[in-house]
Amino acid sequence: MLEALASVEALASVINVAQIAAAIVLFNGVLTVFGQAKIASQAIETIGRQPEAANSIRSVMFVSLAIAETSGIYGLLIAIILLFANPLLNTFLRYIG
Repeated sequence: MLEALASVEALASVINVAQIAAAIVLFNGVLTVFGQAKIASQAIETIGRQPEAANSIRSVMFVSLAIAETSGIYGLLIAIILLFANPLLNTFLRYIG
């Protein structure tokens, strides 16, 4: 009886750690917003100083925003994997089972 209870507590610990890790990974999305705001503000400031180069600055800004957004998307993907398809749970269940 105590062995089964210990297994359930250990499984709950693995799930808790996965949820904490997913929260930390999702915090990446918050930081991505600040990076994108910095990119946009610098591009607008540069266009204000050099209006003749607006087209090239705008295209570089959009590429930079796309690259910055991939970080947030990868963070969301990792969080979804940790929450719904956690490989650690399968390993743990094989180990105790």
